[in-house]
Amino acid sequence: MNSIVEQRCMEKDLVNGGKMNVLTSAEIKPLMIFNEPFRSNSFAVIVVQKGSFVFQNNFVKNTMNAKDVYLVTPGSLCELHEMSDDLEFISMGFKKEYLKEQGVFLNGAEIVHLFSSDLVHKFSLNDEEFEEMVFSLRSLKRKINLPASTPHFRDVIRHSFISVLYEVLIVYSKYRVFIPVKLNRQEELTTHFLNLLSDNFKEEKRVQHYAKELFVTSRHLSQVVKQVTGKTAGEIIDEMVINEAKVLLSSHVMNVSQVADELRFSDQSFFGKFFKKYTGISPSIYRSNSTIAINPPF
Repeated sequence: MNSIVEQRCMEKDLVNGGKMNVLTSAEIKPLMIFNEPFRSNSFAVIVVQKGSFVFQNNFVKNTMNAKDVYLVTPGSLCELHEMSDDLEFISMGFKKEYLKEQGVFLNGAEIVHLFSSDLVHKFSLNDEEFEEMVFSLRSLKRKINLPASTPHFRDVIRHSFISVLYEVLIVYSKYRVFIPVKLNRQEELTTHFLNLLSDNFKEEKRVQHYAKELFVTSRHLSQVVKQVTGKTAGEIIDEMVINEAKVLLSSHVMNVSQVADELRFSDQSFFGKFFKKYTGISPSIYRSNSTIAINPPF
């Protein structure tokens, strides 16, 4: 982690032991490493104020522009691709346990719909909504930065956080109603394939297996998936395995042999050849050079 950002985070205590904070692009940019996958470790509400950036979330590429909002869920597989020089954004991140600790009990359907991985996570604000949301996030950030000795410090932050959360919920509910998600048959098949793959890619890396599960031929599945995504089913399987390998290696929790076992490779040698074929370097070199999974930007 960038030492300046790390020091700032330590000074602020990230509020309640690192379970909620509001950070600006100036604070997050030093943590942004491009074209390296990582898993998000919290819920996050990202509001783009200026410029643009491109990132991939669970293999769906998103281009974010000014006044766009994106909702990130914990455990999402993310990858940053590019950003404009003038990019500015503000982000509120919080852990699931923070809601409970603050006595925030949203209706079960509300929190599921707000951050469900099955629903649209990106939407654009009108001018009034954008100004109000940025103002609310900045206001929460200012309160977080007040001295801890401030009277009713925790209560002030709690009420401000709840206000922002419900503001996001209200705006999102509006756009969720008026933005229908309609998939054609090709997109529907591709979505089913990706869902199956995300649950089974460690055990099954053959296109034939997924084609059989979806009652289509391997050729048809690959053709349809390529029409929708620009990549064949086999290429997406390999990409998912490689990205998961990168996340596991850069977390420094497992050694190379353990990562090979986790991804169900027959042995470490075969895993090493597979990894080098797609990345150009060995798993051990990648592991020694990468730490993004330890310090994800959100």
